[in-house]
Amino acid sequence: MGSLFDLARRGAPEIAMPGPPPVVFTNPSLMVNLICRVVFALIGNIVCLVPLRLLYRNGELAAVMLILVVELANFETVVNSLIWHNDDVESWWPGYGLCDVDSYFHNLLIGLYTTCLLAIMRNLALQIGNMRASPLTKKEKTRRNIAQALIIFPLPLLQVVWTYPLTQQRYIIGTLSGCSWANSHSWPYMVFDIFLPVIMSLLTAGYAIFIYIRYRQVSKATASALSNSPLAYARSQRARRRLYLMVVAILVPFLPIVIALAIVNMRVAGALAPFDFNAIHHHGPDEIPWNTIIYLTSGEIHWSYMNMCYLPIVSTVPIFIFFGMTKDAMNCYRVALLYLGLGKMFPWLYEEYNPDARVLASMSNGSHTMSTR
Repeated sequence: MGSLFDLARRGAPEIAMPGPPPVVFTNPSLMVNLICRVVFALIGNIVCLVPLRLLYRNGELAAVMLILVVELANFETVVNSLIWHNDDVESWWPGYGLCDVDSYFHNLLIGLYTTCLLAIMRNLALQIGNMRASPLTKKEKTRRNIAQALIIFPLPLLQVVWTYPLTQQRYIIGTLSGCSWANSHSWPYMVFDIFLPVIMSLLTAGYAIFIYIRYRQVSKATASALSNSPLAYARSQRARRRLYLMVVAILVPFLPIVIALAIVNMRVAGALAPFDFNAIHHHGPDEIPWNTIIYLTSGEIHWSYMNMCYLPIVSTVPIFIFFGMTKDAMNCYRVALLYLGLGKMFPWLYEEYNPDARVLASMSNGSHTMSTR
């Protein structure tokens, strides 16, 4: 580390940087990035509140956990981005307390994001495989939630347990990215933070493919029966569109991003070192002390890492499409917009949303025509 900031006068640990502090503290691209991540994260969180409320009421553990993870990750993005919003490192808050806890919090969220998606897609695969008409009983919901919990929590908890043993430096603070975990590149990191999440993501993609194939088979088998009922056919088409978008969201952005990040992390890690707790936490005389905080400016952070926060932000889009476009959810949005006084600008908000309204109207007109003949 090229330069070392002495904060002894404040009774604080030392702070190190790879080079001298920058002369220019911000630029247009940095400012645009700050505005975009904060605004889109807040909008995404607000939009996801309605699906979160409805899914919690219905006892959907995996979906509720996924939305909570996305909301918390976006909130973390907003906090970190606003606190460390430029490259003026001499005015930065060293993040005492917050960054000490953030590594555990962030690792937990990353693990939960992957496992929640797996639990959701597995549950959808089971539902489509059974094609059950009646709702689950209370005991069946409890058993389902226990099975989902066994999928969701073990890996993230393991990642949290290994966070401190694998912490190479107290923590890193970067422009916009804020608090970051400084991990040791040893075999536990490779196993629990790279390999297992990739395996879970591949399983999620496998379930997504199975869901779409199975739904196509069911649609073909029931096509003749649905053709006699316009209402059932319209509902089937809506379900098919939502499933298709969910599958595309898993296969197109999610899986390639997970694999790409795993490859980047493996390349950064390089040759794996054996796990040695003493060597990780007690540095030699020629090394920077473990308790030193590392500062990185925007020019020293890889673009993929700096913009990784957009994954949970973009995740709010499929969450809204799949969970927020139901009849109940759309009417909740409608009521909220009316509460904000937008009814005068958009009078159609006073009409209850019913996706079957057009089909029912056409059926009513058809029956009326038949009766007048």
